Amino acid sequence: MTNLVYTIDETALLWDDSTNADKTFTIASLGAAAGRQGELYDLGISARATLFKWRAFVRFATEPIEDELISIYLKTSDGTYPDNDDGTDDIAVSEITKLNNLTPIGVIKVDEVTTPATTVVYVAKGVVEILDRWVAPVFWNGTADGLHATANVSGFILTPVADQIQNTV
Repeated sequence: MTNLVYTIDETALLWDDSTNADKTFTIASLGAAAGRQGELYDLGISARATLFKWRAFVRFATEPIEDELISIYLKTSDGTYPDNDDGTDDIAVSEITKLNNLTPIGVIKVDEVTTPATTVVYVAKGVVEILDRWVAPVFWNGTADGLHATANVSGFILTPVADQIQNTV
């Protein structure tokens, strides 16, 4: 007999600057040519998924230019050695070179310019394998525009995708 393997989405983790977030990620008003990392989340030491779906979303304060990019990275740690020395909390990226040892996972590309700019949500998504215990999103705003100042209109969602083996009879 063969065993089928299904995937099951587990509880999603949210990083943003609202009280509903699992971890803080203060990216409201993130300026042009600047970066921000969210607070590290402990995925735990017990058995867990290693495959994750991610979704990043932003709103701009002013109209961005088509094809500009928000770069998205993951910062990981084993609990002792994080990927860079910018700390483990919700904090500004100290300089662009601090992205060099992070894991790039995607970009949000401005695909249209709409007036008013504050109503458009730009989104990117993907899948990533995470083997480390600690993880946080890092955004680098490579646009000429700042992000919207309202809380929880920009953020990051990470959803564990667990394997479930089905025994066929």
